[in-house]
Amino acid sequence: MNSPPEIDTPQEHAIRHWRPEDSWYKPLLCGLVVQLSRFVMRGMNRLSFRDRGRWEDAFSDSSTAGVLSFSNHVSLFDDPLLVSNLGATRYAEVRWIPADHLNFFSSKLMGIIFSSGKCVPIIRGGSLEQPGFSFLLDRLRKGDWVHIFPEGGRTRESDTRLRTPFKQGIGRLLVEAQPIAIPFYHRGMHELLPIGSTVPRFGKRVVVQFGSPTRADSRWSRDLRSASDDMTALWQAATDWSEGRLAALEAQVLGS
Repeated sequence: MNSPPEIDTPQEHAIRHWRPEDSWYKPLLCGLVVQLSRFVMRGMNRLSFRDRGRWEDAFSDSSTAGVLSFSNHVSLFDDPLLVSNLGATRYAEVRWIPADHLNFFSSKLMGIIFSSGKCVPIIRGGSLEQPGFSFLLDRLRKGDWVHIFPEGGRTRESDTRLRTPFKQGIGRLLVEAQPIAIPFYHRGMHELLPIGSTVPRFGKRVVVQFGSPTRADSRWSRDLRSASDDMTALWQAATDWSEGRLAALEAQVLGS
């Protein structure tokens, strides 16, 4: 009698094509994408930064902590097009980023490509105990840079406003990894790469407004605590804090 075929759990499917280990080809593929992204944003379009010194301060103070950057999410390729223009090009210093496991890790080839870009498979709607999330938490604790889109996906709000409430994953990363947190809000990617488009347009202007970096240490966590010491409540308070930071940047950019 034939045995029934094995069926992957969502977690097993998410990591089947994920290759987090070092490989010789990864810096080459990643470097190519970074340079192409910089050409698209700076050669074909105009990219400007406001308060860029805040970003540099976050990384200059990161010798004893990881850096967690977070931003609004507007277009299909906010990362890598925009994020590639923010950090260093050395592969060891490139950010880690969560990516939907169905869209980015559905085959062996896609797994190779997106693993090379330091993408980490995440199951939408999955728990905060899934392998990809645990990996991101570990990278932050070890001092790496992680970028996250706390809206949980591209916004569909009017005029590309922030989609709220934020997902609680950012709150857990802040509380448990105690990174240096640096928010930024960007405007213009909705015109450079509108919803439904896969090829960037040219001649557009994108503005990035950086917020102030914050060390999410134990003192910072104590300030967030309510009468309850429940950890889930603390994650939510940290999530609300991050939402407030990005909302303030949004108001600043849209009001300027």
